[in-house]
Amino acid sequence: MVSPVPVICVAGPSAAGKTTLVAALQQRLSSEGRLVLRLSCDDYYRQDWIPDPRYGYDTVEAIETPALLDELERLRQRRCVDRRAYDMRLRRVSRQPVPQAYDVIVLEGAYGPQALVEPRVVSALVYLDANVLLRLIRRLRRDVVQRRRPLGYVIRQMLTEMLPGEQRFIAPLRASADLVIRDQRSGVIALQGLIDDLCGFEYLRSDSHA
Repeated sequence: MVSPVPVICVAGPSAAGKTTLVAALQQRLSSEGRLVLRLSCDDYYRQDWIPDPRYGYDTVEAIETPALLDELERLRQRRCVDRRAYDMRLRRVSRQPVPQAYDVIVLEGAYGPQALVEPRVVSALVYLDANVLLRLIRRLRRDVVQRRRPLGYVIRQMLTEMLPGEQRFIAPLRASADLVIRDQRSGVIALQGLIDDLCGFEYLRSDSHA
């Protein structure tokens, strides 16, 4: 019987650099022959979600948690041929094929990891911290340029929904984290060490492509 694929969850507030960190980790592990399946909790936003009057989309309730838990379990067992995807600009759900081989699953997200803490369904929870001003600048640039949202809307949304939502739902995850990262470069090394401690290189190699 093949062991379930280990899952590392990288949580943290919006625009903290989670995607950049996971991409760097994937590159580092791939150079050593380990295959990473990357997932994002953003892909589990509800398609027809009516924004919360207080938090908008910055709330756990905006995530379709049962779909996230079900798909994550099937991916851990290598029983999933395609996975959910969500277009953040159009706010529509679609499906994408899943690679046939992977050694470790790295899931990133701001909203969604809350459902993985109790009961614990991930091998390790990592929390990425970052300066608030830097995050606001990154979020502003991303939403205006990439998602084509009006400047005034983005600023208002950050101040009235994003920051309150982070304090309510995301910040508490820090206390449950197995590892807190504040620096991207050293964070990748620490994450690799965490994966090695939890899974072991021999384990990843022996179960790969099973």
